Amino acid sequence: MSMRYSRVIRNEDKLKRHNERRAVNTTVIILVVTFIIVGGWWFLMLSGFWDIHEVEINGLQLLSRGEVLSEVDNLFDQSHWRPWHKKNLIMLDTKKFQSDLKKRLFVQDLAVDKFYPNILRLIIKERQRSIILVSNNQYISVDTSGVVTGTPDELILSVAKSLIAAREFADELKPPVIVMPTADPLTAGFQIAQPEQIRRWLDVTHALVVAGVKVRFMKIESPESSLARFVSEKGYDIYFDLSRPIDAQIASYDAFMKTKPDESKITEHLDVRIPGRVFIK
Repeated sequence: MSMRYSRVIRNEDKLKRHNERRAVNTTVIILVVTFIIVGGWWFLMLSGFWDIHEVEINGLQLLSRGEVLSEVDNLFDQSHWRPWHKKNLIMLDTKKFQSDLKKRLFVQDLAVDKFYPNILRLIIKERQRSIILVSNNQYISVDTSGVVTGTPDELILSVAKSLIAAREFADELKPPVIVMPTADPLTAGFQIAQPEQIRRWLDVTHALVVAGVKVRFMKIESPESSLARFVSEKGYDIYFDLSRPIDAQIASYDAFMKTKPDESKITEHLDVRIPGRVFIK
């Protein structure tokens, strides 16, 4: 009886030691796996090794590298919080990034490629940007160098006339329409404005469209004029200063419109040229 009892005790001790070793081994395995997972996560997401350190840009013509990099940085800065670095190349959603950046840069096409561990490559195809100038009932196309290229095609002409007739609003797909008086009828090859003036008109119109300001076309007295009068949805003019940053002026407009003003009292214009102040007439 005692021998059987001793044998049972020894078996129980063996089983206990076996269970203890198995528990220790299990704990060690769990610790090792946890270390690998946490360490791997840190290396992939938080170490900075996979962060974007270089942006390669191909295809630039009118846009500058600085403009593109500025918009890239703005996209990263404005992204939602994530448990990894904002510029982590692994976690970058290239399709969404491509779509957002394409809208911001107002380009025809944009390709985004990742080159590990830390290079982001952008291939840009710029939009053939131009304006439609209306002068003395004449509709003409002007390219980004400020040179008259001729009469717009039937479709573009129809769109321009719809904007002038207050049937449509400016958007990212329509060429901006500018009404400006000129002394003589304009012919192909004539330079009506300097490239930087055309670019400013394009950029300001684009900024208004992106900001959701409903405008139809712009009126300006001369290429050198700083006063741009955009025709609003209600028919009155909105005054902008082309020589000043446009974002602050748009902010003044937005702040004023949020007060839900009685626009029927605006008979002529709404002036937002001084940031933080709005004048109506």
